[in-house]
Amino acid sequence: MSNASGSKERDRLRLVLIGAGWISGYHLAALDRLARTRLVGVASGHLETARATAEPRGAAACAYADLARMLDEQRPDVALVCVPPAAAIAVLERLVERGIPFLTEKPLAATDAAGPVRIAAAVAERGLVAAVGYHLRGIEALAEVRRLIAANPAHLFSARWLCATPPPAWWRREETGGGQVVEQATHFYDLARLLMGEASVVGAASTQESPFVPIGVDLVDATAAVLRFESGAIGSFANTRRLASDVIEVELAASDLLITIRKLREAQTSWEVIIDDGRSARTVPPGRDPYEVQAEAFLGAVEAGDSTRVLSTYSDALETDRLTRAVVAATGRSG
Repeated sequence: MSNASGSKERDRLRLVLIGAGWISGYHLAALDRLARTRLVGVASGHLETARATAEPRGAAACAYADLARMLDEQRPDVALVCVPPAAAIAVLERLVERGIPFLTEKPLAATDAAGPVRIAAAVAERGLVAAVGYHLRGIEALAEVRRLIAANPAHLFSARWLCATPPPAWWRREETGGGQVVEQATHFYDLARLLMGEASVVGAASTQESPFVPIGVDLVDATAAVLRFESGAIGSFANTRRLASDVIEVELAASDLLITIRKLREAQTSWEVIIDDGRSARTVPPGRDPYEVQAEAFLGAVEAGDSTRVLSTYSDALETDRLTRAVVAATGRSG
């Protein structure tokens, strides 16, 4: 390695990854492309998984089963948190104590509604840069969508997240994953807040077959909710985990304007936007990887010491967390 390249490597932010499940691959690929970080540690409850994730990036010797040891030995500049929701609060408490900026996956917690409130207060007290992985905020075409509805406000936000039950064991239990509204459909509740403003729950209902399908799952099968936005607009949300294929899309209806934001099947990162004014329908294909946009904003915020530069601050994500829990509570469950 030349002196110049070695210096550039040393100048990169020291990054640790906490939790090495499948979603971490999207984040790491985006960070690799940005080339602004150096992976110095991976912590996982399964050491072999940590090693398998660290090895391709030259950090095989820096795989850990002990989070505290990794943080003490590696002294990272930033942390990427991809643990199951039930484990998130304990991890973030350690990062906040050490003053380590972090980007954490959503949701903020599984069933612990009080934990995110404590973390948000601690983050604010320390002035820490803390971002939450609502990566749909990084869809390039959203800038145009926001311009269009600023000029012609939408009166309806309609969202459907219809899919099969994801395979991770933690996802399939409410106490570890939070349930589909809190863990998965939360992306659309967050997008609704971003595009339409704050909302309250008018009503919600869920259904649950007994015995549970598939075996080992204790989640409801489907949930539907109606929201009222402060603007007076309404929102309808439907989600189910019982399909063999996916229908994952949002529609915004304004006067003589329909905007559709749709997930394409081939990749987690591929979202197209269709703008239909009644005369023609224009499709905006997937642009830059939203995980990369999200990571770039986070790293820029860390380097500038400006927490407002991230796509979703922890305090803003807390409002989405409260909204999804209000939806669950409106179905008659604990929320």
